[in-house]
Amino acid sequence: MNSNDTIRLLLIHDMPSEAQRLVSMLHNAGRPNRAQHVANEAVFTRLLQDKTWDLVIASEGSTQIPPAVTLRTISKLQKDIPVILLSERSGSQPVVEGLKLGARDVVTVDEDQHLLLVIQREMSALENRRQARLHDRRYHATLKRAKELLDSSKDAIAYVSDGLLVYANDSFAERFGYETGEDIEYQPLIDMLAENEQEGAREFLKRCAIDNNEVEAKEWQFTARTVSGDPLPTRAEVLSTTYEDERCLQVRIASRRGDTEQLEAQLSDIKNRDPLTGLYNRQHFLQLLDSTIKASADSHRTGGLMFIQVDRFAEEVQKVVGVAGADALQKAMAELLQGCQRSGDTLARYSDDSFCLLSSDTTPDSIELRAKDILKRIADTIFDAAGKTQQVTASIGISLLSEASSGSQQVLEQAQTAHKQALGEDAQGGAFALYEPDTENSADAGTYHRARVVQALEAGNLKLLYQPILSLQGTGEQMYEVLVRMLDEKEELAPLAFLQELGDAGLSAKMDRWVILTAIKAAAAARAEGKEVSLLLHLTTASLLDNSLPAWLGVAFKAAKLIPASVVFQLRQEDITSNLHAARDFTTQVQQIGCRVSVCHFGTGLNPFKALEHVKVDIAKIDPSFVREVQDEGESSDTLAGLVQRLGEANTKVIVPHIEQASMLPTLWQTGTDYIQGYYVQAPADEMNFDFSLD
Repeated sequence: MNSNDTIRLLLIHDMPSEAQRLVSMLHNAGRPNRAQHVANEAVFTRLLQDKTWDLVIASEGSTQIPPAVTLRTISKLQKDIPVILLSERSGSQPVVEGLKLGARDVVTVDEDQHLLLVIQREMSALENRRQARLHDRRYHATLKRAKELLDSSKDAIAYVSDGLLVYANDSFAERFGYETGEDIEYQPLIDMLAENEQEGAREFLKRCAIDNNEVEAKEWQFTARTVSGDPLPTRAEVLSTTYEDERCLQVRIASRRGDTEQLEAQLSDIKNRDPLTGLYNRQHFLQLLDSTIKASADSHRTGGLMFIQVDRFAEEVQKVVGVAGADALQKAMAELLQGCQRSGDTLARYSDDSFCLLSSDTTPDSIELRAKDILKRIADTIFDAAGKTQQVTASIGISLLSEASSGSQQVLEQAQTAHKQALGEDAQGGAFALYEPDTENSADAGTYHRARVVQALEAGNLKLLYQPILSLQGTGEQMYEVLVRMLDEKEELAPLAFLQELGDAGLSAKMDRWVILTAIKAAAAARAEGKEVSLLLHLTTASLLDNSLPAWLGVAFKAAKLIPASVVFQLRQEDITSNLHAARDFTTQVQQIGCRVSVCHFGTGLNPFKALEHVKVDIAKIDPSFVREVQDEGESSDTLAGLVQRLGEANTKVIVPHIEQASMLPTLWQTGTDYIQGYYVQAPADEMNFDFSLD
């Protein structure tokens, strides 16, 4: 995670003042955050279910939500949210206790530098885990598409490992007279050849494997034998490759002309169904489960899987009513479960005595209530099986699906583990259990090294970029945000990479004045050419605290022959919150000159609107994290819309930045957003040459 990204933070502390101190400390350290102080367990659970969070900082001594409850709740919901505990105690004992609970680290109160380093490490590790899950889903999606292409290919394709057919598509099987590829899997390929060619074929395949050639296929001509024993002259291509992460040989036989009826047919619905119950079969269900896991990760919703198994099926059902009666009971059980389905559910028969019910959107409480209801319905039902009546019970294991779920196998194993817990040691059954990870054994292998850019700046190593800010309300204003870059050999560094980290107030103030002078001279030149441009200029904390800056600005505007109304000075919300008196005085003075004032990263902190009661700004730029939630993570736009609406009620214009997709425009238009900014409009450029007539 980039150090400039906003941290979505939950704070658990009995003292709100200490929570506010942590927020201010993070802002002062250049770590913007959207923090929320949590006062009770119910609110904490709801927040975890409704939104995506990056970090939890909790007091070890919290009585409202003890650390054990915090970590247990996160674990129960299977959320990948690192927890850092703050302890009043020193020494290793609180660290050991916290790590045993499942915390990522324990930091002594007031050791802020230690806390900042731990936060940076955990944010980087979290980003690495998220990226790893994303790449894993993409990898498995690619494998799935490749498998589907193989299955439906007109060409006959098989994979051979150590002489055995580890995979054969239906085209390959049909060419040799078999019904499906499963009929010949794990059979020796040599046995499908004419006897007099088997020895030569064995040597040929051995050489192909030794050559390990993944680029050029070797031609192989041989006489095969069909399932009826008829000879079949065949020409194939053999290539060394991998299948399911194992080295093997691919044997490909080009399709024959005219032999396309069944080769081009897709899997029909009947192939996806269990013939007895009509439910989805196990193979198709696993595919649907993978798709649901990906959808849950993309939408940040929580899904749930119920593994439902009839208790003592072999002993108390099959032995009593026989195979036919057991089949009848399973068919009736399937009908009962179908009656329990809701919109969006997927129901499948997993094995002879078990079913799977998949919900794409649920909560732990909701799915537990559903499991309880299903178990009651099963226990209250009298089944008719082969002329005999049967009453049975079942047990249910539940696993949740979230952004931390890596695949169907993991989710199924978790549900089956929970099912064993539901059975209990006496295996009586009739109960359910929700899988909860073992936090004591979890460990984070990711590490992060934060590099600080500290160097002296010399004249000539700086340049300005201009990014247009487009009016959605048709005002015709040609506004640009000014971005400064430092040239470091061939690399361009953004301001926060070399200003905020330096902590040198004198240098920061000097840099701001260089940017202001250079930018207003460029704006004056553009206006002389007939371009009615205005600038959005960012100021650091040092300039906000510089009492001499307003007077200097008056002189600078006169020297550049630029009207002050064409300049908007932008302050960070965290700077305003931490320096209310200075921010109020600066805002009043520059507004008297004729300039406007903007606040950026708006919406961060515990109470963002509180500062606006003291500092009257003209424009508020929404924090990018609100946009990412809607644009990239698929979350609801309600929070963003509510923020824009409240700002509008306060007569404050709104800029929504980081717009990269046209799909965001209808939402922003409906909310009454005044301006948009981002790569959808235009990337930062060397000149102020954007065509605002396209507005």
